[in-house]
Amino acid sequence: MVLDEPEVSKVLKKLAGKEPRVRKYSARFYTSRSQHAENYGVSELQYRPATYEGYLQGLSFYSDSVNKVSYYQFEEEIYTNYPFIESNEPEVEFGKPCEVLALIIDIRGFTLFCEQPNIESPYICGLMSAFYHMVSRSLQRFPPDMTKLLGDGVLAIWKTAPADRELAVNVALEAALSLRNQWKQVRDSPHFSHGAPEALGAGICFGLASHLEIVNDYIGRPINIASRLCGACPGDRVYVDRAVPNIPLHLKKEEYVAHIRPYGRHNIWAFINKDA
Repeated sequence: MVLDEPEVSKVLKKLAGKEPRVRKYSARFYTSRSQHAENYGVSELQYRPATYEGYLQGLSFYSDSVNKVSYYQFEEEIYTNYPFIESNEPEVEFGKPCEVLALIIDIRGFTLFCEQPNIESPYICGLMSAFYHMVSRSLQRFPPDMTKLLGDGVLAIWKTAPADRELAVNVALEAALSLRNQWKQVRDSPHFSHGAPEALGAGICFGLASHLEIVNDYIGRPINIASRLCGACPGDRVYVDRAVPNIPLHLKKEEYVAHIRPYGRHNIWAFINKDA
């Protein structure tokens, strides 16, 4: 309707009496060719009178031709002179229960490595970007439903069901076992002449968690245990909770007990990386 009727007054007349049903007010502006070097510049202003479907109420603004400072000054003017009513009630989403497989991989000794006087932030960024790309490529066969960067680590979550449970387990475990050799290739790269931490740790767990849709995150015991297993895992192994089903039979494993806080003694499978 807005595209067909550019006169705002006519649009507002059509909305009269229907205001509670309006989810978003939006306006788009174009700069002329004389003001913009290539094609037209575009700015879009949106206002949502209420929160819905994960979108928060209030004003948002996009522009490829207006800088951040101008946007802030404009927004401050709107908030100061035309404040909207904000509720002080907490917005609560309890999450949807689901079955998940959690894989956490991190770099051993990363903090101490970064503290060396000859290691500066651009070098660390290069190292971490190589690590992130390496992990992402290893999971491409059956991509996780969520991948979260954890500083010197990565969390991968698969929301599983009986039909794809085995596939998710195979991909997670094969990736964890192969990443140490891939990390050696990164360390040997001429890009990293100042070296890199030597080892990676990996932990895998399976069970019930909850999906927090507003930020597309997963929360629950399997993620916590995977994190603890990863932290306890030496660089030549992968620690897998014994609750994980459909373990590939061709992979050699050992029964092991890991001591992890706050869970104490925890029965796991230890997979040995022979090439480590």
